[in-house]
Amino acid sequence: MIIKAIRVENFRNIKEAELEFCEGVNIFYGDNAQGKTNMLEAISLCLGKGFRRSRTAALVPFHAEGETPPETCISLLFESDAAPDKDNVIQYKISNGRASIELNGMPFRSASDLYGELKHVVFAPEHLTLIKGASELRRYYIDNIALMQNKAHKHAMADYTAALKQLAALNNEIVASPDTVRNTRDMIGIWSDILIRQGINLTYGRLKYFELLRSTAIKLYDELTEGREELDVLYRSNVFGDVRENLPDFNDKDGLYTSYVDMLNKHQTYGLRPSEFRVRVGAHKDDLMFSINDINAREFGSQGQIKSISLILKLAEAEIIRAHNRETPVILLDEVLGELDAKRRDYVVNRLNRSQVFITSCDHGEFDGSGDLRAWLVKKGTFHTSGGGRFHLL
Repeated sequence: MIIKAIRVENFRNIKEAELEFCEGVNIFYGDNAQGKTNMLEAISLCLGKGFRRSRTAALVPFHAEGETPPETCISLLFESDAAPDKDNVIQYKISNGRASIELNGMPFRSASDLYGELKHVVFAPEHLTLIKGASELRRYYIDNIALMQNKAHKHAMADYTAALKQLAALNNEIVASPDTVRNTRDMIGIWSDILIRQGINLTYGRLKYFELLRSTAIKLYDELTEGREELDVLYRSNVFGDVRENLPDFNDKDGLYTSYVDMLNKHQTYGLRPSEFRVRVGAHKDDLMFSINDINAREFGSQGQIKSISLILKLAEAEIIRAHNRETPVILLDEVLGELDAKRRDYVVNRLNRSQVFITSCDHGEFDGSGDLRAWLVKKGTFHTSGGGRFHLL
């Protein structure tokens, strides 16, 4: 996939910008709070999911109270690897507080419905905390890999989350009125069944790509450290136990269901105060664990090792997309290279030379070697092209 051009009107601090991109590296550089990340976010919104997870109202430029907000419009022109001679247009609009998106004139219910159709990988500074951060970050990471490959994973996630919320609501009813226990028992059974079935689907969707993730990450980390350190990755299923190589038998649906029921019955208690109630067993408790030379990286890894693993995971994500699709993913790097030392920075640039890359940076720096590159200096939401002459890709 190649993004050829974008037009942005009334998006955050960008009043109007129209840019044509090269097929190699595209850099937005300048001081903080000038609009570099806003342009990257505009691109990601058209690809199906804004990486900042912002509310729609926050995307519209500031306007006085009582004034009608200006209409936001982002138009993105791209071509796919499958049909390189055909131009496609995505149009994302916000009008009167409502967002809409179209692909070649065909409307979609929401931008997220496009997620996975247009292959891309985002690497932002918060991803450098992937290893030591909350387990939710690691589940979000592996769910995104599954979502990029299979839209059914989105439905499993939505149904599972709905079941969690409904079970919490039923618990609150029991707390408010203990006499309702009998009346809520059937509903608890219904939503528990959904939780179990979609929990199995959710775990399956994640583990379907886990072995490829693990093997790719191990290989890339070996390259990065030149064989001095050995990475390993473990999927810790809250229900089915630890997984490295041998996956649970997902053909044995009855056995998996029984295991889930037994675990849920063993740990679940109703009648607790809302602040204390949690569904204590399920896919929402799963996690990824990392070790370097058989030592827990989260507990004992150095800052350099933690950054290296996080970096490798995002590069592995791109490799998985390449392995399973005819499309080469677009790579979005938001203020990441400045967080890395020269060795890791050079490794990233070299690994991504097969993809179209978009980079934001405060200090553009200089890259040795040669390659296809275009750059813009960003000031107060305006983009000033500086060509590619002073930049070179390794």
